Amino acid sequence: MAESILTKQAIAHSLKALSQDKPFDKISVGEIADNANINRQTFYYHFPDKFSLLKWIYMNDLLLPNLSDLSFDNWDTKFYNVMKAMENDKPFYINTIMHAEDYIRQYMLSNSESIINRAIDLLDDNSRVSAEERTFISRFFSHGICGMIMEWATGGMQIDCELMSKYMKNMLISCENAAFRYKNGELNV
Repeated sequence: MAESILTKQAIAHSLKALSQDKPFDKISVGEIADNANINRQTFYYHFPDKFSLLKWIYMNDLLLPNLSDLSFDNWDTKFYNVMKAMENDKPFYINTIMHAEDYIRQYMLSNSESIINRAIDLLDDNSRVSAEERTFISRFFSHGICGMIMEWATGGMQIDCELMSKYMKNMLISCENAAFRYKNGELNV
């Protein structure tokens, strides 16, 4: 593995360790660097700030492992995998969602909108959905998904990941049925 990746992982591990006892917004770059046994310049060589580090962790721990072969057939399993990974590192994710809420919300919304837009592309093969409707639909579902994940995390991750995944799958089935009705002219948005 490249030295750069190993250093980034050490820095990420440092932030996760510090997040066990201290709110994210109170953790400094200096503390992260000290805990990782590196100097601040090494931190800044890899990340411009602690928010970039946070984004890197979310991307590498949650998104990249679950986006590569994402499909309509396995999205609920991928959703479960994301939630399970969050649950396995519960103090870190609860801490960062609670203490960097706006940043995390925007990051999650941006990624989920992109994924939902790809799904709309697959479902809307006749281009019946206008650009305005597409934006509304992707934002609506993104806010719903991200809101539920954030509420689940800030509530202490009390609901079982498998049950949350099942609820989300049932919602998708209902929405998919509505989308097909819309596509066939049986339903207006």
